[in-house]
Amino acid sequence: MIREEIKKLIKPVTLKIFTSSKNLQESVKMMEVIDIYQKASNEMLKIEEYRFETNSELVKKYEIHQAPTILMTDAKDQVVIRYLAVPSAAKIQPFVQALMILTGTPNYYENVIRENLNKINPTVIKVLITDYCAYCSTVISICSQFALASEGKLSTTIIDIMAFPDISDKYNVTTVPTLIVNEDKKLIGDITAEELLYELINKTL
Repeated sequence: MIREEIKKLIKPVTLKIFTSSKNLQESVKMMEVIDIYQKASNEMLKIEEYRFETNSELVKKYEIHQAPTILMTDAKDQVVIRYLAVPSAAKIQPFVQALMILTGTPNYYENVIRENLNKINPTVIKVLITDYCAYCSTVISICSQFALASEGKLSTTIIDIMAFPDISDKYNVTTVPTLIVNEDKKLIGDITAEELLYELINKTL
């Protein structure tokens, strides 16, 4: 599935990946999966790998708190999407979809987000997931597309709670997907685009 999806890329895109010797097993797993993407991408996917322990300036610049982390950045080098998760299983389709939108593929939610940008405050959306939950792929896709359409106002972080159980404990996650909006709002389950947009606008009104 990875090989079939990544073939859809038609323009080059670069990912920044921070790995860590302190979380070596997960870092190796992430790079092994990313290597499959890269080899199947017809040289469209470029990878910049940085070691968390030896790149303190970049760690500070991109606000990396844990590794491994994948960064998707916009043309201004702003982080739009973070993956604290290996992009496999339910994460494959929304991961490749985000890469394609970064390279110019139409974004389904672009118009509605642009129409409401003046009603939305800067927001970080954390999407806490597991590999095989039924609704995670759809929710990741919605949150990622919102962030990509928001001209820097929104960013999305996808977190695999099995890989980062400390984050799961911090937010007392019992069901996935769980969304944490700006640290002060928790949305649980199969959240629709309309429900998420309402929450983003309602925070401002």
